[in-house]
Amino acid sequence: MPPRAKSKSELIECVESLVAYHNPRPHVHSRHGYHPGLTQLPGGELLALFVFAEAFEAPNGTTYVSRSRDSGHTWELQGPLYDKSALGFETSDTLKPAVLRDGTLVATGYRFHRANPEEGIAIPATAGFQPGDNIISFSHDAGHTWTFPQVIERSYPELLELSGPCLETASGDLVASAGFYNLPDGSNPTGKFAALLRSSDHGKTWDDRTFLVAPGSITPWETRICEMQPGRLVTIIWAYDERNRRHLANQLVVSHDNGYTWAQLIDTGHMAQSSRLLFLGGEYLRSIRGHRAEDPGIYVRLIDFSDDQWKVVDELAIWGFSAGQQTRDGQSMAEMFGSIRFGQPSLLRLSNGEFLASHWSIEDGQGKIRVHRLHVDTAGLGVINQVSEDRQAIQRLIAPGHETAEAGIS
Repeated sequence: MPPRAKSKSELIECVESLVAYHNPRPHVHSRHGYHPGLTQLPGGELLALFVFAEAFEAPNGTTYVSRSRDSGHTWELQGPLYDKSALGFETSDTLKPAVLRDGTLVATGYRFHRANPEEGIAIPATAGFQPGDNIISFSHDAGHTWTFPQVIERSYPELLELSGPCLETASGDLVASAGFYNLPDGSNPTGKFAALLRSSDHGKTWDDRTFLVAPGSITPWETRICEMQPGRLVTIIWAYDERNRRHLANQLVVSHDNGYTWAQLIDTGHMAQSSRLLFLGGEYLRSIRGHRAEDPGIYVRLIDFSDDQWKVVDELAIWGFSAGQQTRDGQSMAEMFGSIRFGQPSLLRLSNGEFLASHWSIEDGQGKIRVHRLHVDTAGLGVINQVSEDRQAIQRLIAPGHETAEAGIS
């Protein structure tokens, strides 16, 4: 296993660490924040969606909206994305935001049906999960109001783990990546797979029939997709050996035809779980990963991905230096849910050139949403001109009359 990331870096600097959500009255109410997703609106505001719940697997968990007007220094809690009581039955949901080039906000994710409020999401007796739906919601007013989530029809019996945001590619398609959840009885009829979801009509309908990881021996969780050059898509995967209950190093899978076909898995060598990729320009990627086994913490790495080869240029551990080991081989999923104390890190490039890293963490018994302001010396990588060229190339592919939102192609 590669050594722990350095506490100092030549090209990465953690400038500031902030809390985007914490419970101001923990002595009165049990309120926690989990699973954040951030995006920047065309006007410059930051919007965060995160799960607001009384416990990690609470039946009342639902997606809340928060916004920042000062680049993430302070946050205003707006409230729930929608009134889930209108469904008529209990669910717990999670949605992640993305900004399309026409300014539309789209939130994609899933919800679990919670028929028995005393049961958790994971079912220890069967190694299955509660049933559920994949869902999508839209906002046309900068996230102040949202459409009632609609079900995304799927072609698999398994609920898709659509835990990351969708991406508007240079071609104009929306794509998203997803692993799967076992059925409540623990079965997995399709096999261990990850699917690419594609919409060619701005999210109205979706096709999920492309495997980005074909059924095999590895269980792919927490998949995250990004686009480098137009048509070159890269997905990072938390890889798990379910048969032996053993975590594997993060894996990558690459497509050079806008996601229609995918190459074989690439082993990154890093024993991390939930991760995210961000394109910097040229052949460079930036990764953020949650390590929860040995040497736990949030790690940021600069990657040279020339010729689809993973080469670490620089790295920095930005949070969690004192966190104890939280996941171990041999745990069931229910046991893992009970032991983890941070996760789902992500990266956002701001229009001013800065970067925000976000994740959730349990500190002093409270589930918090954390953000870290990062500076990356892209000049030291020599990618500034290439980033500009890539943006111009994407702009030329956009239909006339649509302006490119800065955050939409980061």
